[in-house]
Amino acid sequence: MNTPVISKIFFTVTFPPAVGVFTHVSSAKLYSLARKQLSDLEIIETIEHLLKCQRCFENYRWVRASIL
Repeated sequence: MNTPVISKIFFTVTFPPAVGVFTHVSSAKLYSLARKQLSDLEIIETIEHLLKCQRCFENYRWVRASIL
């Protein structure tokens, strides 16, 4: 087996991703939200994130304005 693969698996098991890691919403997801193409759960999660993150909220406003 390839050593880098084993190392990556070992690292992932040893140091799992932190719960609640803050990441920004992708532009594709913002466009989908603006076009009302997300599921209900995704809409709720995305809006909750937009309320917490000013940068993502501003990006969403820009996307929304460009679609209209």
